[in-house]
Amino acid sequence: MADHEKVEKEKLMQKVYNRGYELEQRYDGCAQCVVAAIQDHFPVNSALVKAATSFSGGIASTTNGPCGALTGGIMVLSFFFGRPREEFSDISMLRRPGPLVRGFWEQFARKYGGDSCSDVQHYLFGTAYSFLDSEEHRQYEEAGGIKDKCPAVVGQSAAWVAELLLESDVPVLKK
Repeated sequence: MADHEKVEKEKLMQKVYNRGYELEQRYDGCAQCVVAAIQDHFPVNSALVKAATSFSGGIASTTNGPCGALTGGIMVLSFFFGRPREEFSDISMLRRPGPLVRGFWEQFARKYGGDSCSDVQHYLFGTAYSFLDSEEHRQYEEAGGIKDKCPAVVGQSAAWVAELLLESDVPVLKK
């Protein structure tokens, strides 16, 4: 990769990071914010943003499931590399996004000490908060959850996904 291409790639990854950070800080909903940050720079269908709704907060805000920033990224990778319905008979296509998804998942888990919302919260805060408990959610907010902690996770996940898309020659939207 030429130096110019490397600089352009890094600029785009920073833009995607910043957009993911901003969206999470402003609107909440980690899975949707990862997808939307990618959508602002790559050709992603709006239905995918909507489909990401309930994956935030460890699936439906339970904090027990995988972090929404992870699932949002996996949704994007599946969108671009997954098996379309017209090709259900081709079982090999079912595994096509596997290496990219596994690489993203492993990178995420290494950075945050696991893949669940609870794991990420332990990494960020030293404890996990229940989003379904109003008092604990208030404590999460006071600890910087919405201000900068989770926005940074969303931004990083979106940037990692953008990098994978760029390396796979997915076209970037012209802006």
